Amino acid sequence: MSLSPFKKPTITTNELAKERNRAAAERTLTSWIQNCLSLIGFGIAFDRIFNALNELIPKHNPHIAMQLAHIIGLSAIALGIFLLVLATIGYLIKVKSLEQEEYSYKSTYIVNLSVFVVSVILFGLVTLVAVFTVISSP
Repeated sequence: MSLSPFKKPTITTNELAKERNRAAAERTLTSWIQNCLSLIGFGIAFDRIFNALNELIPKHNPHIAMQLAHIIGLSAIALGIFLLVLATIGYLIKVKSLEQEEYSYKSTYIVNLSVFVVSVILFGLVTLVAVFTVISSP
């Protein structure tokens, strides 16, 4: 016996599908948290590693190099926190939409990709501006 294309799925089928989508949203959030914590850790480690290298191998002007390391490290930390907040908001929106009676699937792939690309570009611009600002300062 086959289902007609106009027959609505049973309540059990809908609930199981919603549960799978909720679990997928939780896995996605966990992945975002992992990546954001890695980025925050990179920001902290970048500053520490650069300071250690600066002590071992002194440069011509260590003050400028330290300023640059601080700016890049802090911007990586800020980017990690920003992406973590966005991922949490996206998760909450997804879970709230799953709780509605009439759920309709909306792909968020383009939005997620756009946020990631814009964030990487902003991080690159902050780093580029920091490099030129610190180098051009007397």
